[in-house]
Amino acid sequence: MQKHEIVISADGHVQETDAMWERVPEPLRSECAPTVESHPEGVIYNSLKKSELMEIEVLEGSTPEDRQREFRDDPSGGTDLELRQAHQRADGVHAEVIFPNDLLELGSSHDPEMNFTLARVYNEWIAELFAPASVRCLPVALIPTDDVDRAVQEIEHCLSLGFRSVMLPCANAWLPYDLPVYEPLWSLIEEARIPLNFHVFTGNVSFGADFAKVEHMSEADFSARQKAAEPHVHEHRKESLATTVLGMAAGISPLVHLTGGGVLERHPDLQFIITEAEAGWLAWTLQAMDAMQQRRRLGLHSLSLKASEYFLRQGAVTFSDDRVALNNVDFTGTECLMWGNDYPHDEGTYPRSEEFRTEIREALGPAPAEALFAGNAARIYGFDLEALHRQETQDRASSLAG
Repeated sequence: MQKHEIVISADGHVQETDAMWERVPEPLRSECAPTVESHPEGVIYNSLKKSELMEIEVLEGSTPEDRQREFRDDPSGGTDLELRQAHQRADGVHAEVIFPNDLLELGSSHDPEMNFTLARVYNEWIAELFAPASVRCLPVALIPTDDVDRAVQEIEHCLSLGFRSVMLPCANAWLPYDLPVYEPLWSLIEEARIPLNFHVFTGNVSFGADFAKVEHMSEADFSARQKAAEPHVHEHRKESLATTVLGMAAGISPLVHLTGGGVLERHPDLQFIITEAEAGWLAWTLQAMDAMQQRRRLGLHSLSLKASEYFLRQGAVTFSDDRVALNNVDFTGTECLMWGNDYPHDEGTYPRSEEFRTEIREALGPAPAEALFAGNAARIYGFDLEALHRQETQDRASSLAG
């Protein structure tokens, strides 16, 4: 029997619906649940806290293809599993790793009670939602880092629910990941043998990388700078390129912190993934770490391997459409790369992913492309490729019979 190509998207999203928010206890639900208002120029919606910036999605000039993205034509927000599967199959995707949508923002405010309450509700909701589709769908648990002890407890709870991956905020400028306080967390994840995720656009300062060294600022200086910015940052305005480009650049942060802080050396079985950051920056980051490790030896953590070797042993990055990353595979190899369509985001490849996968096949050849599309995700996340092949065969037979 001929086996058809299996494609696993290592990056997809689901919208937190009213069904999830109804599980949030009052008064937190009233304070945080997003509200949406329709306006002629677009859609205005609230952030997690009503006092924070309201964002505008401008729909003027949208095309039918635009309407397929961002759940604009899917009121279920990706929670209708039959419809979701139909969308993904039409895009050539047979299985996927699934992340939050609005709750990617969780952690941008230092509110431990809110963050851990919402994370618990989300994790239990998402585990139940995708349980009937566990062969195809792998949801990732959401773990705040406001309190490391509570983060450890939430990971333990998620392991008891059967999660096969957990995600931390991509950057925590107040508590960088090279600090010893995280040791119990790294040990737990390493012992559980599940991959750790850092999805970009999560927990960052101004949605960018952790370039701000806030730990060196006095409380008075921090408050003064925040107050000076308030009249400007809360104005309604279109998003700039900084929102997505610097957001993707944040993927460099956990890689460098885990390597330079010796975390990967102390925890050689800790596997981690940088998600939705593209990967063109990866080769430069690896060579820059190696160069600085050699040239700036004094005061740095002593590492027994080259800095780049730790990532190549323990790390991975997802991308959707990145020709620079493809040009650099002689340096990075392909074992550390996974493809994802970023369903259903505007910046992803859905619903035209086959065009981009064709470019990857032509650039790399069939065997490396197959690893990017399925093999690496199966190895890292534990997808059962034989079960996916059987499911694909059944689906094709049902389609022909229908």
